[in-house]
Amino acid sequence: MIKKVIVYTFGDQNQDNTIRAAVRFAEQHGADLTGLFVRPDLMGYSSVYGEYPLNLAETFYDLQKDFAVNAEKRFNQLVAKADCNPEWHVISEYEKKPRPELYADFLFVSQPSKESSVIFNDADFVDHLIVGTGVPTVIIPAQWNAKQFGTHPLLGWKETREAVNAVRHALPLMRAADSVDIVSATRKTNNESDLVNGIEISAYLAAHEVDCEFFAALMESDDHDESETLLRHARQNNCDLIIIGGYGHSRFREIVLGGVTRGLIQHSDIPVMLSH
Repeated sequence: MIKKVIVYTFGDQNQDNTIRAAVRFAEQHGADLTGLFVRPDLMGYSSVYGEYPLNLAETFYDLQKDFAVNAEKRFNQLVAKADCNPEWHVISEYEKKPRPELYADFLFVSQPSKESSVIFNDADFVDHLIVGTGVPTVIIPAQWNAKQFGTHPLLGWKETREAVNAVRHALPLMRAADSVDIVSATRKTNNESDLVNGIEISAYLAAHEVDCEFFAALMESDDHDESETLLRHARQNNCDLIIIGGYGHSRFREIVLGGVTRGLIQHSDIPVMLSH
């Protein structure tokens, strides 16, 4: 049961699509929605870059206040007619207590921008949400403007703990979907192995009243990793959400998310739900 949704905003970029997606999702599931503006750690920035940036700290702080005010205005406009009991708060980047993300059922955040910022690294922040919270996180691409998502999800499947966590977190979404494509990317066809890989997860989802079909998607020669295979299947079959575990095996957060996960975070033009 989904009862608490958080949507994150930061900086001065337009994040209306992410807020709209979170509003629709909260209304669909009868959940409360909280909007958060994340203030960057300006003192940490100053300590790294020396005395000159320290002199600019007040200017940066004032800018962030303006960004937060503008973000709140947009949030209030977009939730004005929504039935999701909206709230708004401003938090710091490295908030210790309280940590609102730990008390939510789903998190929404915009896809990291291609241009990095020395003030706020949104890619690192998204990594933190996925790895540091364990809460399912939905990433909305900047150009995504469809009225809804999740009617035809793609579940990127491999038999790992992270993928199983993603399945369990996404069960309410998949049950509500018209159909779910379970896709396992493979470099060569093996009918017997493909059948084994698909039969257990298909049976599990069917037992939870999910209408699903398993696909062994053959990777093309120019695919760098499975993320490109999953994206191609999603585009060709009109999937409107990609569900995947936060794959990776390193214990170090900086490199814990594997190439498949990072590829989808950075390049997907379809919303992605990740769970680590």
